Amino acid sequence: MIVAVLGAGNGALATAGDLALRGHDVRLWARRTEALEAVRRAGGITFTGEGRQGLARLATLTGDMGEACDGAQVIVAPVPATAQADLARRLAPVLTARQVVLLAPGTLGTYAMARDVARAGGTLPFALVETGTLPYLARRSGPAEVKAPVSAANLPAGAFPGFRSAQALATVTTLYPSIRPCLDALDAALTNAGPVLHPPLVLLNLGAIDAGRFDIHTAGTTPSVRRLIETVDAERLAARAGWGYPAPHYEQATYYDPARAAAGLYGAGARAKLQASGLWDEVLGFEHRYVAEDVVLGLALLESAGRTVGADTPASSGLLQVFAALLGRRLVGSGRALEALGLGDLALREIRTFMHEGWTSPLWERLVR
Repeated sequence: MIVAVLGAGNGALATAGDLALRGHDVRLWARRTEALEAVRRAGGITFTGEGRQGLARLATLTGDMGEACDGAQVIVAPVPATAQADLARRLAPVLTARQVVLLAPGTLGTYAMARDVARAGGTLPFALVETGTLPYLARRSGPAEVKAPVSAANLPAGAFPGFRSAQALATVTTLYPSIRPCLDALDAALTNAGPVLHPPLVLLNLGAIDAGRFDIHTAGTTPSVRRLIETVDAERLAARAGWGYPAPHYEQATYYDPARAAAGLYGAGARAKLQASGLWDEVLGFEHRYVAEDVVLGLALLESAGRTVGADTPASSGLLQVFAALLGRRLVGSGRALEALGLGDLALREIRTFMHEGWTSPLWERLVR
């Protein structure tokens, strides 16, 4: 399959390396072409992952979005949700109605990007698909090297528009056999582990984070931290129930409980593999995606989804308020909250119907204005 991979960070290099080693024709695009020079000099990406490693040779390295996407059947954007608006503007002139765009993960970016493409006068793709989590837990280990000690065993994914799910998910399952179909994009977004896991880990470890390098997934995951994580996850499950989304819900407890790990997002042994790698001993800050994406966008979406169906969200709301004080700006109702996306005045049934109909909905023209 011809695949365009957008970005040059941890996730993009892991995606490009893995898919190329599996025989796909991969074009790698980056906004800053200097980010591709190390890959060019090395002759490819050295990928080390579960069951697969080696030098992955790519078909194209380019800073030209048109060159990367021309003829691509799937366009994969494994970038933080904070980069999706910029990508939508760059994609608008080059997209075709036959392509599938895959956001990994999405944070309801499928709808947000579709709206941005339409506002820019671009052609909408066949569908946009978003996963509920990263396909890989990966970190760069060199300029052209990436290690992915853990891959998603169960990768929930939903399409926008939802009525195109069957064909769109069949296409992306060719790339990721671990895809698990969701009813629509919001269903997939509400399986995202990032807004559940990372806000408590960052907030309750700020002292250690301020001191320098720190591994929040090892030293930072204490019993007290886990209690807060599990409380936020319970609010996510209540929101999903209120929206009528069915199991599996991929509870965060599956990551920590070896007896249930096979049913979780990353499968058996994932936590031990991540900790043993040592790759997450790093410098963090408020600009890191754990905050810029998972708090500002993802947690705002989760809190608003719960609020819309009358679910109690004291932990999520409290975390947003504390981070708002730390960041110096309002977070509740902003970011990817439903009201910030123009969906706040719609009833639950209207939003569910819109997620299914997408840009064929009578609401579409109003929402893209």
